Amino acid sequence: MDRILRINMGAKGGPEVREETPGSYEGLGGRALTSAIISAEVPPLCHPLGGDNKLVIAPGLLSGTIAAMSGRLSVGCKSPLTGGIKEANAGGQAAQVLARLGYRAIVLEGKPETDVPCEIHINKDGVRIEKDESLRMLGNYELVERMKERHGDRIACISIGPAGEMKMAAASVACTDMELRPTRHAGRGGVGAVMGAKGVKVIVLDDTGMGMREPKD
Repeated sequence: MDRILRINMGAKGGPEVREETPGSYEGLGGRALTSAIISAEVPPLCHPLGGDNKLVIAPGLLSGTIAAMSGRLSVGCKSPLTGGIKEANAGGQAAQVLARLGYRAIVLEGKPETDVPCEIHINKDGVRIEKDESLRMLGNYELVERMKERHGDRIACISIGPAGEMKMAAASVACTDMELRPTRHAGRGGVGAVMGAKGVKVIVLDDTGMGMREPKD
């Protein structure tokens, strides 16, 4: 997990993807990392659904290993529900897959010019972002079924339903479980509304070809 993936959804000409080392965030993961990035990088008086807010998605430091109970995923932002720094977390497979892909965090930045929902696909070969009007207002279960048809059943999904698209202040972010059901929710603070404000409907993670993370001394 030596990379932070930043995706600027509001960049001119379409989403801009860049990778960077953890830098000053070295040694942090999960809730510590999401809250540290929000504290350092998000203006405290910004609108939670505006371009200055960020949505940070981070696995724990032991995610992607054989360690028990290591599959929690932290989602952080300035909350549209409380106005403060918020962290919500969920189980499921997303944290494990994201860590095996080598990412310490995904940071969604900016605000898109249009409201066409986007699919972000991440695998060992890189990141692909596609606008897809057909995903609009799909529920999480129907959305995941469509992702399985497109990408097979060796994936994990992080997604929002209609509430997130409508930027409702209590909207959650769903993560798929081992049976690829979107049953695990980061449900606090309206993190789903911020994901919707970034124009992201679903993040598809595919760790095919990646091995289990090995421990280090």
